[in-house]
Amino acid sequence: MTALDVMLVKLLLLRLRGGIRHRLRELKTLRGLLFLGVTVAVLALLMKHTALPVNPLDGTVQGEPDLLGEPLARWMPLGLLAACLLTVLTAPGPAIHFSPSEINLLFSAPFSRCALLLYKISFYAFGALLTSLLITLLLPPFTEMPVAAFAGAFLTLLFIQLLSAVIGLLGHRLAGCCSLQLRRGHVVLLLAVLVAVLAWYFSSAGSSLSDALARFQSSPAAILLLAPFEVFVQIFLAPVIYPDLLRWAVLGVAINAGLIAAIIALDRSTYESSIAASLALHQRWVRARRSGLLWGVQPVEGRSFRRPPVIGGIGPIAWRQLLTAQRSYRKAMLVFLAVALLAGPLLVIVAAEVSLWSRIGFVFFIAVYVLPRALVFDFRSDLDSMETFKVLPLRPWKISVGQLLAPVLLTSLVEWLLLGSIAMCLDGVGRVMAVGLMPFILPFNGLLYGIENLLFLLFPTPLVPVGRVDFDFLGRTLVEFAVKTSLLIGACGLAVAAGKRVLDATESSWTAFAIVTWCTLALLAILMLPLLSRAFDRFDVSRR
Repeated sequence: MTALDVMLVKLLLLRLRGGIRHRLRELKTLRGLLFLGVTVAVLALLMKHTALPVNPLDGTVQGEPDLLGEPLARWMPLGLLAACLLTVLTAPGPAIHFSPSEINLLFSAPFSRCALLLYKISFYAFGALLTSLLITLLLPPFTEMPVAAFAGAFLTLLFIQLLSAVIGLLGHRLAGCCSLQLRRGHVVLLLAVLVAVLAWYFSSAGSSLSDALARFQSSPAAILLLAPFEVFVQIFLAPVIYPDLLRWAVLGVAINAGLIAAIIALDRSTYESSIAASLALHQRWVRARRSGLLWGVQPVEGRSFRRPPVIGGIGPIAWRQLLTAQRSYRKAMLVFLAVALLAGPLLVIVAAEVSLWSRIGFVFFIAVYVLPRALVFDFRSDLDSMETFKVLPLRPWKISVGQLLAPVLLTSLVEWLLLGSIAMCLDGVGRVMAVGLMPFILPFNGLLYGIENLLFLLFPTPLVPVGRVDFDFLGRTLVEFAVKTSLLIGACGLAVAAGKRVLDATESSWTAFAIVTWCTLALLAILMLPLLSRAFDRFDVSRR
């Protein structure tokens, strides 16, 4: 190791020390302590819950780790492959990127490119350590040894990061060698068509998801494809340190070392494109932290040829948010709509193998957490321009309605397509229930985004985490999710209770039940407007 390499190691340790000091400084405040306490409490509940591991395919309880060895060895390689593909397809930039300050300072210093790549990979390895510790806390009931869980988690996270980097560099290399430009949208569309064809085939053939995946894993191509992933699964499942854990861990380290060597070799021909992609990614994150739009942050401009409807001042605000969604979030919206159309057949296929509560919990999490965090076209995306809305000659409730219309309509469109695709694959009572839920989507989303924006106006904070291990962001997210879940479940319970009273009074008139439940849910959503107006009126722009 040369003197210059020692300087990079020292810089890495200083950055680690600065990150720890920043996190400890957050704990000196009351808010930081509360958020840390919430995070620890949630982790403790998860650890207590995993004391009785549940098989998500049938909802049965598994008692011993050795009973889970076979399901993990069977399904985990496919899960790791899916995680790697998802990382590649959803990555906003290069897997190994440098910030502008690193480009200005480190690239002009007498460091070799190889040393800089190893420095950056080591920085990612430090970030994977804490994640591996959290995984180790949650996995003891599923593994034989905590040491195996930690080693497996750490090496697997590095493997996914390094493999994604290799695939990305190969893509840049192929793009530079051939004239055909293969865009990520084309790859996503091709995979969507492939999934749709497979879903149709398995549903028409009457095969279950487990049988289809078992046939795929037994094919020679799948055995060769999943061989590297099998190594990391064996690290998780190692029963003893020697020789099982040591042997598989050495093989996993060798695979990661080979990927690092491939990154260094491929980087020689993609040096310029890597720098340009790193700068573009930095600008993207700057816009994301400013606007709250996690994915749709490309600076796309366009001219609107239509005058928006006025509607008392509500129309132009809603029109502006819809134009923002159309211009800067068009591809992501198409992906959401495509996934909604394809998710219906897939959910019907796995319905016989996944417990009802698992399906309900998954759909609820997507509807309450994922979509509102992705479709940010309301007050949350206008944090930096809030003073503009404060001086508008409009009543606060009109501004609130204009801000909520775009995300409510877009989210409802995605969920309507999902329910429609499910209804087409069902018959009888299942189809009636799927169609019957459609009218309730609109008031439910109105209530959901009303609560989301109310919490944001009362506690305005950026929607994008500042660092890799931002306990303030993590704790705040957990608190907000708990509050939203409690309010939504309470509101839905109140609406159902009102409908049930009418159902009992009208001698089982389900039409009256649906009307009263819908009206109650819509009334609760409308009652959010005075609270939003009050919160917007008291919002202090200097708190941004």
